[in-house]
Amino acid sequence: MGGVIHVCTGNQARSPMAHRLMEEGLRDRYGPAADSVFVTSGGTQGPPGRPMQPFAIAELERRGVSAHDFVSQVLDLDAVARAHLVLTATREHRDQIVAQVPQALHFTFTWRELAWLVRGLKPDEVPGSYAVERAANLARVAKQRRGYLQPLPPEQFDIADPMGGTRQDYRVAADQIEEAVETILGVV
Repeated sequence: MGGVIHVCTGNQARSPMAHRLMEEGLRDRYGPAADSVFVTSGGTQGPPGRPMQPFAIAELERRGVSAHDFVSQVLDLDAVARAHLVLTATREHRDQIVAQVPQALHFTFTWRELAWLVRGLKPDEVPGSYAVERAANLARVAKQRRGYLQPLPPEQFDIADPMGGTRQDYRVAADQIEEAVETILGVV
């Protein structure tokens, strides 16, 4: 199946915002061909069947992105094993996934980590003629850049959980997610 899976804890704020921002960004860039890249999200702890948090919805709407019909789901580890990319809110989420699905080490990053690794790349530096091919090759290209870039403090790769926080907490999280997703999409 492949595709891109976005992950946070409850799949009610950070990962659904990233999920919808990536879908919208792919549509803006590729039109109907964007549907070739399967994008989904899940939470490491659930609960399934919940709507997106109201402040997360407000942040998507502020950006012109629909949150319509979103329902939280628990992360499917079989889907992780088949994914092209697994993108997480924090290093802790990344580590949990890799501990449960060891082969995911090769294609699991935090959003901000992957954005850091691909920032400055030109689109032609990621092999593939189609968005789905480019998404599938992105992890390999990003991994090759490790060791060539000036390391950042590790905590800069995480996006804080806004759950239970203020509207401003959601705005900060949404801004950080949007910046990372836009950087990633710039080379897909």
